[in-house]
Amino acid sequence: MKAPALVTDALLRKSLAAVRSLGAKGIPVYAAESTRLTPAGFSKYCAGRLLSPHPVEQPADYAAWLLETAAKMPGLVLLPMDEASVGVTIAHRERLAVSASFLQPEAEPFRRAADKYETVLAARSLGMETPLTWLPGGEEELAAIASSEAFPLVIKPRHSSGSRGIRFVHNATELGTAYREAAAGGLPPMIQQYIPPGERLDAAMLLDAEGRVVASFVQREVRHYPADIGPSTVQESIAMPELAEQAAALLAKLGWRGVAEAEWMRDPRDGRLKLMEINPRYWNSLHLAIQSGVDFPYLHYRLALGERVTPITSYAIGQVTRNLLPGDLLRAISTGAWRGLDPPLFGKGGRPVEDDILSRRDPLAAAGFGLACARYALDARMWRKLFKR
Repeated sequence: MKAPALVTDALLRKSLAAVRSLGAKGIPVYAAESTRLTPAGFSKYCAGRLLSPHPVEQPADYAAWLLETAAKMPGLVLLPMDEASVGVTIAHRERLAVSASFLQPEAEPFRRAADKYETVLAARSLGMETPLTWLPGGEEELAAIASSEAFPLVIKPRHSSGSRGIRFVHNATELGTAYREAAAGGLPPMIQQYIPPGERLDAAMLLDAEGRVVASFVQREVRHYPADIGPSTVQESIAMPELAEQAAALLAKLGWRGVAEAEWMRDPRDGRLKLMEINPRYWNSLHLAIQSGVDFPYLHYRLALGERVTPITSYAIGQVTRNLLPGDLLRAISTGAWRGLDPPLFGKGGRPVEDDILSRRDPLAAAGFGLACARYALDARMWRKLFKR
């Protein structure tokens, strides 16, 4: 009997990808979420749906639930999929390790990787290019930034996903007002010079318990929703080993273990790639890596059990996945761009395209997604989760 696996955050399409990956290999995999209506929970590869507290709104209850669940399921392998569930697992790692197996970084590497400003500092120490970035220590430093010629600027939360909490400012007056509002009552945000939208590339990595790279994968983001700054809705696998090498160096600098994704944007003003952030968790377009031959969830599962695995750094190039529901469809509605798309919005066009949710082999996952949308149509919190990067 293979060890059971628990995949968290079952609303997200990356969790569906993990459930399909593990379940297809005969692993009893359970999908957990604060609702039973999820794509992953309705997948034919899911052995059972588990109802959990919300990891963001109820972290203490979520931790207690994880500990109780692990105690009830001997040999359980934990695969936390999103930042909050990863954070809870790390915070309670010693107690969880009594009953469950998992592979996650220590608390300090996780804190640094989750902090966008700390990520910039680490990248710069390795000679990597980043946008001009500031963390003003007071009004005097804020005034110095306001007097610079770096506008437009972006005020960013140091902990966020996708485009949430981002504010664009075009002059000194806007900067002062927006920064003080963003800094009120919380962790002071950072300020970055705005980079016009350009090519966006991601390097996904898996490091074992000794910090060795076990898997690497690079993708190009083709379309997004919202169109300029949102998460990707279509992705393509590409060969760019130098980007994977940079991601490996950055994660080694942080002392990373487990899964993470690093994101770059090509600055159209000078054509150079600039590191934007690290996602210290699984990324929502995970299905593309699995389709291309890098099965991160299964490799992660095996490493969590202490197995040795052969590193995977080569994969099929030119594979394409999309998230039609709701991402790519909403992009078409918001931009009015329905025709002339590559790949097309509907149909396969000249090359094979797989959807993150829609599948003839696993049709009930789409039903789970539809039920979740109907049930939570007016719940802004649930919709925000669906659009996490």
